[in-house]
Amino acid sequence: MLADLGLSASLKFPAVGIDGCRAGWVAAFQLDGEPVLAVVKTLSELTPHLSHETTVMIDMPIGLLNDDSSRQCDALARERLRPYRSSSVFGVPPRAVTRISDYPQANALSRELTGKGLSKQSFYLFPKIRELDDWLVNPERQGEWWECHPEVAFAQLNSGAALKASKKSVEGQAERMSLLADLPRADAALEGASENYKRKDLLPDDCIDALVCLLTADRDQHQRILIPATPDKDERGLTMGIMAPA
Repeated sequence: MLADLGLSASLKFPAVGIDGCRAGWVAAFQLDGEPVLAVVKTLSELTPHLSHETTVMIDMPIGLLNDDSSRQCDALARERLRPYRSSSVFGVPPRAVTRISDYPQANALSRELTGKGLSKQSFYLFPKIRELDDWLVNPERQGEWWECHPEVAFAQLNSGAALKASKKSVEGQAERMSLLADLPRADAALEGASENYKRKDLLPDDCIDALVCLLTADRDQHQRILIPATPDKDERGLTMGIMAPA
């Protein structure tokens, strides 16, 4: 937890990468020039260390639709990840569906609104989708928040080619860590997280995803791309675009 790090109340992070994990969220940020990984239960716990200028990249959908249409950013991300990782981009249900906490009811509404059923994998993300969706319009929120899909980010770092090995495999994790060369001491951050947290709360691939989100957030604007270049906004004014390293 952040409180365990003994951070000064005045310390603000210029860049943060976030991924969901079993215990809540894992946040990656830099302290004294080195990346650190910390688990928080809610996104609001990060607020004291964010400013208006903080760039936040999070692996969770930003911007939700109300009908059976699809987000353009998801379709474009799948194209970039063929032939190996396109299935890692989940279809994002309408906002009304994500507000339901009962799977049969959510599945029924999904079929009614979109003509498609709902996977259990997608349904299990709903609490985090709801938390982020509401947090982004909360007046207490700090920072500039962008959606960042780790597999798209790693493909960009890999000369545009999607990675073949799964992020759950030893080979896949080693390959992804090698692509984090622009984030010095990322290996030490991963080792520290494995020592500080139990696997029931935090998995290595969660950490690696948060680290590539941090790498993306830490880059200058001209070193990042937005997919699509001119994204749509949802009814809440949230930008439906995926940020990745250029």
